[in-house]
Amino acid sequence: DNFESWPESATYGYFGGGFNPGLPNYVNTVDRIDFSNETTSAPGNNLPQARYSLAAVSSSSYGYFGGGSTAVPFSSYSIETTLSTVDRIDFSSETLSLPGNNLPQAKDDSATVSSSSYGYFGGGFFTPPFTYIDTITRFDFSNETTSAPGNNLPQARSSLAAVSSDSYGYFGAGYNYPPPSGPAVYYNTIDRIDFSSETTSAPGNNLPQAKYQLAAVSSSSY
Repeated sequence: DNFESWPESATYGYFGGGFNPGLPNYVNTVDRIDFSNETTSAPGNNLPQARYSLAAVSSSSYGYFGGGSTAVPFSSYSIETTLSTVDRIDFSSETLSLPGNNLPQAKDDSATVSSSSYGYFGGGFFTPPFTYIDTITRFDFSNETTSAPGNNLPQARSSLAAVSSDSYGYFGAGYNYPPPSGPAVYYNTIDRIDFSSETTSAPGNNLPQAKYQLAAVSSSSY
C-alpha cells in the first residue's frame, strides 16, 4: 500500500478517445493526468483509431482500451461502426500498440472492472443492427487473450458503470431500448461478479435512482 513503491500505473491516469462536438468529431487523443500534482498533459502517443464510447481495463503494467464506435467512410457519406479493437498502452514508456487479440464481439458503451489477473467488459451495445448486450468478456492480463467466463449480466443493457473491490466487481444501472420501438427501460440494478469464481449475482441493494451514462470510482471501502 506504499504509493511510492507502486508501478507507473499508480502515478498517472490516462483518458483515451471520445467524441468532440466540433471537428473532427471522433477523437484518438490520449491525455494524461499526473496524480502527484493533478496537472494534465499529452504523453504524445494516441490511439491508432479515433473512437468514442470505448471502455478500458488495466493491469499493473498496461492499460487496454477496448471497443467503441467510429465513423467509417461509405460512398459519399460516413456510417457509424461499432468496433472490437483492443489497444494497449505501456505504462513504462507510454507507447501504444496492438496486443493482437480483440474483443470477440464488437460493442460500445460497456462498463469494466479489473482484478489482479483479469479485466471484465460487461454489457454494451452493437450497431448495426441495434442490439443490447448482456455478455461479460474476460481479458487475461497474463497472455492478453479474451474469453467468456460463462456468466453474464441478468439484463442486456448499455451505458452502465462499474466499480470494484479486491474481491468483487459491481455493474450498476444502464438502459435498454427493446425493439422495434421501445419504450426504453432504465435500470437501477447492481450486479456483482465474484472474482474468485466468476459467478454473477445480485447483492440485494440497488441504486436509489434508475439512470444511465453515469461514471464510477472506487476507494478501498466505497
